Amino acid sequence: MKNRLRISQDASKQLNYLSKRLDLRRNIICRLAVGKSLSIVDSIKDFKPEDSKGLEFNRPTLTGDQDNIFKALIIQHEKKQIDENIYFPIYFRNHIERGLDVLYKKYQKINSPIDFLMKLSKN
Repeated sequence: MKNRLRISQDASKQLNYLSKRLDLRRNIICRLAVGKSLSIVDSIKDFKPEDSKGLEFNRPTLTGDQDNIFKALIIQHEKKQIDENIYFPIYFRNHIERGLDVLYKKYQKINSPIDFLMKLSKN
């Protein structure tokens, strides 16, 4: 079972930016990113991050005691069983990458932590 993942440099920059602007820890931003990515109908299986040279996270930091819930949501999203060895380092990472990109672009348009979080909560 893989318990570590590394995101891309671009995603790391987006994550650090959002973390500072929103005054939220990076693991919380990652969870929001996964949630945002899961709201997109398209599968994540063919999503390819540019690199794996960014921040590294361990599984408990990102999923905590909700790991089974995250895994079930991702399995439901993909509509197929996912091998344990690729769930976290591939699927979970790809959802973080895609979700961070969406969140970052939304924040750039709004540029207000309160307005951004209010809009995010309504979606």
